[in-house]
Amino acid sequence: MQRERIALVRSRAPEEFDEDLAPLSAALSRTGIEAVALPWDESADWSRFAAVLLESPWDYPGRSEEFLAWARRAATESVLFNPFPMVEWNSDKRYLADLAADGVPVVPSTWTAPGEEWRAPAEGEYVVKPSVSCSAKDTARYGPGAAERRRAHRHAGELLERGRTVLTQPYQHAVDAQGELSLVYLDGAYSHAVRRSALLKPGAGTQDGLLATATVTSCTAAGPELDCGDAAVKAVRSRFESPLYARIDLVPGPGGGPLLLECEVIEPSLFLAHSPTAADDLAAAVLRRLTSRSTRRSSAPGRPGTGLPDTGGGRDAPGTGG
Repeated sequence: MQRERIALVRSRAPEEFDEDLAPLSAALSRTGIEAVALPWDESADWSRFAAVLLESPWDYPGRSEEFLAWARRAATESVLFNPFPMVEWNSDKRYLADLAADGVPVVPSTWTAPGEEWRAPAEGEYVVKPSVSCSAKDTARYGPGAAERRRAHRHAGELLERGRTVLTQPYQHAVDAQGELSLVYLDGAYSHAVRRSALLKPGAGTQDGLLATATVTSCTAAGPELDCGDAAVKAVRSRFESPLYARIDLVPGPGGGPLLLECEVIEPSLFLAHSPTAADDLAAAVLRRLTSRSTRRSSAPGRPGTGLPDTGGGRDAPGTGG
């Protein structure tokens, strides 16, 4: 196959924060693909690339309309991974309501749109965040009591005044001891898992930086956790296609069973260094999709960015189509 060039789309944050970029670039090179890292807001001719892969555009929430306009345009000039309809849907956490309707166990969530009145939960601790957000930015944990309620109202009010929809969720206390479990899926199949320490501390206020940091350790996912992850990826696949990559973030619910906190298909850290094969698996999946697209175009030309064959899902090794 002729050597392909693809764009790895990122933000303008310093590269040392992006631990996936180097191993993915090296793995792509081993498959014969040249990877060029570019910010999404770079003035570039995206049609020069065989594919545009959203690798780490972590700054998009503050410019979501601009980012989605760019992504739509990039999908017409090249092949966008993940595809634009999936990206547009996933850019707003209201997608959680869709997954809950599909039967995925999701952390209970309520949304307050600009112009509506935000109300604090009647009891317990809770989390307030913008519906379009990344890496816990503008997110805070609040407890009961009048002072906390005033702080939460001020936080929600500021978001609403800026035209942002507010997402409110009950805080899942088991995460303090157990952390979040992140399941990484590559080419629709489960790859590996990590556990991340809790980010939100009581009374700490909002996260203001672009990137929030947590302790990350490799771990093994249990059956119920894999069931939940598989259900989320299956729901995405039923709506769009099998995602090239996805990260499913789970927290323990009140009864101990896993609840979906996030299903990320735009810009998740994939913790590639925590698996000996993940970077190569992802690179191989990119190559397969490019090869499949090339084959399809040679027999029946189509518009770039319109989707690729479903590669299946479940717990088989990436690339097996299981």
